[in-house]
Amino acid sequence: MSETNRIQELTDKVKEFVLEADMDIVGIADVNNYLFLEAPESHQPKNILEDANSVIVFGKSMPRSIFRLKNHHTNLVHRAYHSLYKFLDITGVRLAHYVESLGYYSISIPSYNPLAIENFQPWGIISLKHAGLAAGLGKIAKNGLLIHPIHGTLLRLSAVITTAKLIADPIMEDNVCKECNLCVDKCPNKAFDENGNFKKMTCLPNTVKHGINILHPYNQDYLKNIELISNTFLLEYTVGCTVCLDVCPINKKHLSKLN
Repeated sequence: MSETNRIQELTDKVKEFVLEADMDIVGIADVNNYLFLEAPESHQPKNILEDANSVIVFGKSMPRSIFRLKNHHTNLVHRAYHSLYKFLDITGVRLAHYVESLGYYSISIPSYNPLAIENFQPWGIISLKHAGLAAGLGKIAKNGLLIHPIHGTLLRLSAVITTAKLIADPIMEDNVCKECNLCVDKCPNKAFDENGNFKKMTCLPNTVKHGINILHPYNQDYLKNIELISNTFLLEYTVGCTVCLDVCPINKKHLSKLN
């Protein structure tokens, strides 16, 4: 078997494993993709796993029923988020074990916690939305989320970094975001500047809610220990706002049209 055919077969095996694990999407990115360079050096995949070659990115969508709830909307969205985080993390560990059984070092990247704080901004181990962009799974929407042509911005993501050389998927060319501007116009927290650029640190305090922020004063002592607090007390959070999800027209496609 030629080297090209061997890599193609390995890539097919990996993607088949992910889809059989009940994930909705999967894509491959090269660790040297320029999109990873936007992150601090310690959060770039090539600087996480020695001799890494590929990043396997996969995701699972939130159920569209969240847009038909009459009561308990944020509570049920909260539970859906964290159930998916656990599901994705378990899938990532299983995938890493599977790829290692084929002879390649692999490490799973958590879908949410733990976070690292760089200049008082939260970073995942890698930026999963940029990994999804690099793996051809979507584009970055105006609200800062990865947007997919079928699943909209409802996807939760995870990844595995591996030494296996896999065939990278092409970056999606079409602009999936419909430029309707609804997420900008309807944002109750004014998380966009005058040019329509998304301001993450304006959004986060209004979206990610936790009781510790009420019980503990938000002072220099808190900020000095924010990474420890985030990775212990904030293992789960409740949801304070879902407006940009609610108004996105792709998210609200009728179920019969999804496939």
